[in-house]
Amino acid sequence: MILEVFVPGKLTNPLNGSLSRAHWSHKHRWSTAWKAATWVETAKLWTGPGPTPTWTPEQPKRVTFMAHTARLFDETGLRAALKPAEDALMGWPQAHPTHWRLIHSDAPDSGHVFVYDQVIDRAQRGVRITIEPHPKGATA
Repeated sequence: MILEVFVPGKLTNPLNGSLSRAHWSHKHRWSTAWKAATWVETAKLWTGPGPTPTWTPEQPKRVTFMAHTARLFDETGLRAALKPAEDALMGWPQAHPTHWRLIHSDAPDSGHVFVYDQVIDRAQRGVRITIEPHPKGATA
């Protein structure tokens, strides 16, 4: 089973520009906003039409992030811009069902494989997240 969600929004590289010089609280709001947007979209996997995740958060998965941006990021900037969306896949904050977790960890030894890519798409900016079982885990 392959699951896919699109999280709309303008991706920002927090390592460059005004966000890199911003107060920690501004960075926190930026990160929280992306996490919330990702939570809203991933919740549709359980509440909307279509397939519902049938795996546990611990089962190895391949998670692909396809950023739709106005300009291409360098590799480091792309990962930094997508970090809040990646973190959101580990579940909701307090008061939300814990079964709405897609992965248990994003650590290198978690067994999950993360792939980052990007395309220029000024009309539909955001990130497409594709999640699929990965039987080999992090060895691929």
